[in-house]
Amino acid sequence: MAQTSYSVCKAWDSHDFDVYSIEQGGKAIAEIAPELGNNCYAFRVSDGKNWLKLIDEPPDLETLEQRPTAFGNPILFPFPNRIRNGKWEFEGKTYQFDKEPESPTTIHGLLLNRPYKVDKHHASENGATLVCSLNSQDFPDISRQYPFPFKIEITYTIKDAVLTMVVSIQNTGDRNMPMGFGIHPYFSTNLTGTADASKAVITVPANKYWELDEVLVPTGEQKDVTGTLDLCNGQPFAKLKLDHVFTDVQLVDGVSQCVIENGDTGHGMIMESDAQFRELVVYTPPGRESICFEPYTCPTDAINLEAKGIPAGVIVLSPQEIFSATVRIMPTYNSK
Repeated sequence: MAQTSYSVCKAWDSHDFDVYSIEQGGKAIAEIAPELGNNCYAFRVSDGKNWLKLIDEPPDLETLEQRPTAFGNPILFPFPNRIRNGKWEFEGKTYQFDKEPESPTTIHGLLLNRPYKVDKHHASENGATLVCSLNSQDFPDISRQYPFPFKIEITYTIKDAVLTMVVSIQNTGDRNMPMGFGIHPYFSTNLTGTADASKAVITVPANKYWELDEVLVPTGEQKDVTGTLDLCNGQPFAKLKLDHVFTDVQLVDGVSQCVIENGDTGHGMIMESDAQFRELVVYTPPGRESICFEPYTCPTDAINLEAKGIPAGVIVLSPQEIFSATVRIMPTYNSK
């Protein structure tokens, strides 16, 4: 059997954005825009006849630049989702994130559309890999809002038609650093373009969800999943209208698995998250054949929940300490 060919290529799109593709020849390809928040905005896999679009792609990178949380795989740090009024406290001091004057929250962290540095890339029999990083001290407005120096490194690898994302975040400062991390990937519910997306079966292994108030911030109460919010055994996509923060996530062998199954074509996909991710936000963008499975290390507004005495998973890194986590995205096939 011929050895599978892995490669890494650099190109420029029509709007002159640098694009890196990591590829398993004829089998799988992921495309990443380091200067647009290091967003892995496309992941396609071939079953030998069809190319499956697992990640829901933007129409072009200019659209992604204008709407950085609407396509691909946005990276959320130093907090995922929302902070009420953008205001929070840590170790006796009060901090304020920027926000729109009319907005009740600051949303989705500080790294959207930030340019990452390409550190290295390589291809071998062990796969195709791209490593990019961002140093917060290169961005004065990050340091102004979040005066905790850090370096974030993202490694994307394709091997055996599986896309692996490894994140490493180091506290490069000299005091404790509070943090939460998440991603906001969009996945196609019509993987081949020929499936009936309304019948796609969506599975999420979570037993509870956080009650949210009118600005989508947790009240502090958790509730058991019922009805169409109980996704443990699968629900048809057509029944779902979701923007929920699920918790009590069930792990098997140290990972959770969110699943899309197109039963009419026999295709599917799995997003696998490691045990660092204690929450899963599930969002159905209106009018689209897509769904977001968003693994988070903590719920929305976690640091303010903890200030009220509600355990919410805020991670505190000591000086030079490193946080790491892994997410994997893979296709599945069933015989028809």
